[in-house]
Amino acid sequence: MSQSILLLTRPEAQSRRVLADVHEVLGADIACLISPVLEIEKREVAVRPEGYAGLILTSVNGVAAAPDLTGRRVHCVGARTGEAAQERGADLGVVALDAARLVERILETGVAAPLLHMRGEHARGEIARMLSSAGIETHEAVVYAQQTVEMTRDAIRLIEGDGPLVLPLYSPRSARLVAQAARPGPQVHVIALSPAVAQEYAAVTGRDVEICASPEGPVMVERIAAALRGKIA
Repeated sequence: MSQSILLLTRPEAQSRRVLADVHEVLGADIACLISPVLEIEKREVAVRPEGYAGLILTSVNGVAAAPDLTGRRVHCVGARTGEAAQERGADLGVVALDAARLVERILETGVAAPLLHMRGEHARGEIARMLSSAGIETHEAVVYAQQTVEMTRDAIRLIEGDGPLVLPLYSPRSARLVAQAARPGPQVHVIALSPAVAQEYAAVTGRDVEICASPEGPVMVERIAAALRGKIA
């Protein structure tokens, strides 16, 4: 049986971190190709965090693009986002697995307002609208854009080839871009971070997709490692 290959399509820095985490779990090097379909471009914005009781950050990209977070109350989607915010000096508040649960937790705990959601140009969940509708004034600022990057020919060949391939997908937008770029071969094992990600990929390809039990980075790493260990049908 030929060795399974891992294809990572996240932005370069995030793909490198995933690869390092998978190496750590497996305790061995693996064959991997990194071919991002999105790249992060920081945006200069007029809105500043001064005057807000707290900030909302929903990705590590948002953390990286945000202004100085030292001493600022920050509410996050994802443990890794929270860790990144703390590394930049933030006072961590509510942390939840996804946008819907973050809204619920903020409403349950009576977080001080107003809030500012510093987000990417393409975002799902409508956090600001939901919180404002529930009585917690929340504004938005787009602090980064996710620019489309053409998938490399090597990546397309891997997806369309006959060999075993593990293809983790982390966002609905990237899932659709990957699905549109290449028709999956018979041994492509797709792992989606969430049902929304799986739905986007399946809508284009009609292929079954493994879905993480929980939309968390460590869970995805474990599923990637498990797929690389086993035979991919």
